[in-house]
Amino acid sequence: MAHDIVYASLSNGVLTLKDILGSATSVDDAVVLEIDVTKESIGLKKDPLIGGMLRFLEEVSRCERSGRYESTIEDIWLNLKSRGDEKVRELWRRYEDRKAEKTVR
Repeated sequence: MAHDIVYASLSNGVLTLKDILGSATSVDDAVVLEIDVTKESIGLKKDPLIGGMLRFLEEVSRCERSGRYESTIEDIWLNLKSRGDEKVRELWRRYEDRKAEKTVR
């Protein structure tokens, strides 16, 4: 994905990686899981829910810093919750039959 990374930052759900020449690579919906200096590697976790959660938490922080409630936080939360609910339903549809098969045996 990127080589010779010397800088990583996260803003608005987007992870930005910069190489030694200053060239940037943007990765949506990802966080850094591991930095291994000896192997010179960075491990990322990428999932659409990550970006949504990060945007929600940034909006919470913005409200707390300003001391004002912003209704946009509700839209961000409802969108994130809806995507999480869909993920749960998808997993249930995919694996519930297997669970039933195991209990029958």
